[in-house]
Amino acid sequence: MRKDLNLRSKTMKRWTLILGFLLVTCPRPPAWAEFTPQEWEVLKTGEVLATEVFTPKPDGTQATDVLVKIWIKGPPEDVWKVIRDYDHFGEFMPRVRSCRITKQDGEAYWIVYDMEVLGIQVIYNLITMGKEKYRRIEFDLDRLKPNDIREARGYYVLDDAPDGQGTVLSYSALVATGIPVPQVIARRISKPNLIQVLKNVRQRVESGGAWKKPAGS
Repeated sequence: MRKDLNLRSKTMKRWTLILGFLLVTCPRPPAWAEFTPQEWEVLKTGEVLATEVFTPKPDGTQATDVLVKIWIKGPPEDVWKVIRDYDHFGEFMPRVRSCRITKQDGEAYWIVYDMEVLGIQVIYNLITMGKEKYRRIEFDLDRLKPNDIREARGYYVLDDAPDGQGTVLSYSALVATGIPVPQVIARRISKPNLIQVLKNVRQRVESGGAWKKPAGS
């Protein structure tokens, strides 16, 4: 019995870390993302902003939405091209070993992800929708396919930076393994991972699509 409990405890801790590495955030994406003049003053220095919004739930607890924003020196068309270049995500997205488009219907793409997290292979399928070209992308788990995770959804929003100075990219995502994790732990481990995604996207865009992540990252 003690051996079984220890095994379950170790498994729980490992999946807690995986949950963070897979970007645990935002259960209910807002209708649109915006940035304030005050946020722009920070963004234009190159810093990435991560904002928490606490929302009451019917059971008396509260959900935490984490929205991450970055300034990219490139037009929305260039940013859009990179974040829709799914077949090459393995070159620049953190922890993605490979990513492949299995089907396309207009601005809807069916994608299969192959990730390696803490030495564990994680495979799941997403449906991504371009809701407004060069402005908004939403994605959700394809539940008709086998997946190693229980839930995944999120969005990107592309806004024009002031004075034609590029694009402000906002991003939020939820990936859940099905194992409950306290909100405070989820927030602590998800923010750095969300931020890294946007930093990698920025390098990819500003390099004209040439930048690649370090091996093993």
